[in-house]
Amino acid sequence: MAKFVHHIDQRLLDRRVAVHIAGVGGNGAQMAACLARLDIAIKALGHPHGLHVHAFDPDAVTEANVGRQLYSPADIGGSKAAITITRLNHFYGLDWEASVCRVEDFWSRLDYHRGHVADILISCVDTRAARLTIHEYLFSGDRYRYWLDLGNNEHDGQVVLGVPGRPNAASRAENTERLPCVTELYPELLDADQPDDSAPSCSVRLSLAAQGLFINDVIVRHAAQLLYELFSRGQLSQHGVVCNLDSKRTVPIAIQREGIPPDP
Repeated sequence: MAKFVHHIDQRLLDRRVAVHIAGVGGNGAQMAACLARLDIAIKALGHPHGLHVHAFDPDAVTEANVGRQLYSPADIGGSKAAITITRLNHFYGLDWEASVCRVEDFWSRLDYHRGHVADILISCVDTRAARLTIHEYLFSGDRYRYWLDLGNNEHDGQVVLGVPGRPNAASRAENTERLPCVTELYPELLDADQPDDSAPSCSVRLSLAAQGLFINDVIVRHAAQLLYELFSRGQLSQHGVVCNLDSKRTVPIAIQREGIPPDP
């Protein structure tokens, strides 16, 4: 099978890259911290302006989040988005932003006909309804250059970096040669008939029973590595990873014109 390579969108190399994070829980809080390190790294490698991150999450920190997510007992009751971004701003001297709302609420306040919103959307959501909303918005116009999705269950998960399809693409090839998004590789993620395993836990013990302690760490590191390779090398030959901590297996998702995603 031929090996395909994706080259970075050149528009991300000569100005500050706008990144939105949807969800600042188990994956999102760690992803934000990795983005702060990535900002330092790509500027050291020659990027002129680095990253500007805006995090969105309506939720407050609960007792069940302490230990499994990057929150302490002192954070209970505070906004996940505000706590995470404030810490990173103070620690690294950044000017990043946080909004105590869902990213789709932010979109609804924009002019419906507005085109480009930001460069990269990183979704760390845990329901099919949320992914469906994101999918429909991203595929309705030129909203984001890239969509990086992180998803996991108790001990397995996937990371997929895609380029949303553009309904007004100049040519069919412009759509067929782009990176497929997570909802195209795994359409079952949009199936409303499938149950979501996202009920809130009232304790750390119950939270760990529903989701392993380190699955978020593994998923986030793979996602951050994809972005690091994209910016440091300017290209990718894989655009995702499927991993299973129980079987200790990790399978890359190679870039192909047509193909079936690997099983964990």
